[in-house]
Amino acid sequence: MPTVSILLPVFNGERYLRAAIDSVLSQTFADFELLLLDDGSTDRSLAIARSYQRLDPRVQVYTRDNRGLVATLNELLGLARGEFVARMDADDICLPDRLARQVAFLRE
Repeated sequence: MPTVSILLPVFNGERYLRAAIDSVLSQTFADFELLLLDDGSTDRSLAIARSYQRLDPRVQVYTRDNRGLVATLNELLGLARGEFVARMDADDICLPDRLARQVAFLRE
């Protein structure tokens, strides 16, 4: 069971998605799962996400028809197995020590 489940909903996030995923996979804290749910994108978001899933077993990709952000986040939360949950958007960038700092803070 991972320490952190990172929830990353995406809808047509092709432009920034690679940078967002790269920033997660570059974390100094490595005990996480990245749960990415493609909410019916019509661009290359799903293909990009699946390319990372093939490279890193921590990346789990799901897809379905568009239902909106709230439904997507609730579905991702139901899939999360981690002790803690972190939130990302497809156009967010994590600093390399984000998870390490947040887990340390929460454990204190």
